[in-house]
Amino acid sequence: MTSPLNTESPCVLICALDITSGVCTGCGRTRGDIAQWTRYSDAQRAFSNIEASKRMKAFESASTSKSAESKTND
Repeated sequence: MTSPLNTESPCVLICALDITSGVCTGCGRTRGDIAQWTRYSDAQRAFSNIEASKRMKAFESASTSKSAESKTND
């Protein structure tokens, strides 16, 4: 059985675009994804959600690394 596509918006109402990447640090979507969300098909939304999830994991990894670095430098 195929699982249904996740087409719900990942928005958590913490909108803060990272200046260098243009990615929201609250939900992981790009500026383009946010702007086009209402026009996206279900498949595009599902793909955007997968990519946003990957970006959020990368943000979390980077944040954890920076935190660990600052603790070793203290």
